[in-house]
Amino acid sequence: MNVLAIETSTANCAVSLVGEQVCVSLQEYAPQQHAQLILPMVDQVLSQAGFQAQDIDALAFGEGPGAFTGLRIAAGVVQGLALGWDKPVIAVSSLQAMAYQAFEQTGQTHWLACLDARMGEVYTQWCEFDTQGQLLNCSTAQLVKAAMINPASDCNGVGDIQTSYPAQAALFSRWLDAVPNANAIAQLARQRPAQAYSLGQQIPQPIYLRPSVS
Repeated sequence: MNVLAIETSTANCAVSLVGEQVCVSLQEYAPQQHAQLILPMVDQVLSQAGFQAQDIDALAFGEGPGAFTGLRIAAGVVQGLALGWDKPVIAVSSLQAMAYQAFEQTGQTHWLACLDARMGEVYTQWCEFDTQGQLLNCSTAQLVKAAMINPASDCNGVGDIQTSYPAQAALFSRWLDAVPNANAIAQLARQRPAQAYSLGQQIPQPIYLRPSVS
């Protein structure tokens, strides 16, 4: 399955096209520029891959949690592409994406993903993969006080809290700095073709957890 994925839940603006014979990714750290960059990046990824819209089997996007404006952009853009190209959409947790990135980097299969939610709070989600990178189990994404993060002594952590909450990041036995990328969104989407829904079945919706904060 050829999947075009969009991830804009943080300041990282990213697009990736992943399939059996293709893997092309672009990303740029671009705070508050996602709306201007995302569609040109889609065009650039398709051009680099030598693909056209008809070569795409499904679209995917990072559904959050994350920055309010970025999540709206991802959901809106993927909905527009799905409508114009007549493609189904797969929603993927941005926290699961970070956990998958950590698995790919280390081979470790258990991760607690932590994304800075500001205001002294953190988005968290625990994920377990098999040795091939298939997602086996995960918790529900939560919004928690940073001070409440108290992992077990052998817990692996991944995310972007190391600057805002260094004491919490230091509690993990292994910590990796990361923000979600579109390649991980696409890889996870390819694991779940049954969750590819047409717009007639399900409209792409972000997961905010705290919708009033951007």
